[in-house]
Amino acid sequence: MRVREPKTTALVFRSGKVVCTGAKTEEIAEDACKIYAKQIKKLGYNCKMSDFKVQNCVASCDTKFSI
Repeated sequence: MRVREPKTTALVFRSGKVVCTGAKTEEIAEDACKIYAKQIKKLGYNCKMSDFKVQNCVASCDTKFSI
């Protein structure tokens, strides 16, 4: 699933777990997950958001020299 604002993508698994990617902050990720839960609920599934946690963070930087 994808939403445009906040610009994120969610992988929805058969187990009921959802992985949200593309968020810049933890708050944006949590807001996006709430949106996904609401959309899944609209589709007729019994859905509630619980156990939200950040498990991975990706960062990049320019060292200004070659490695």
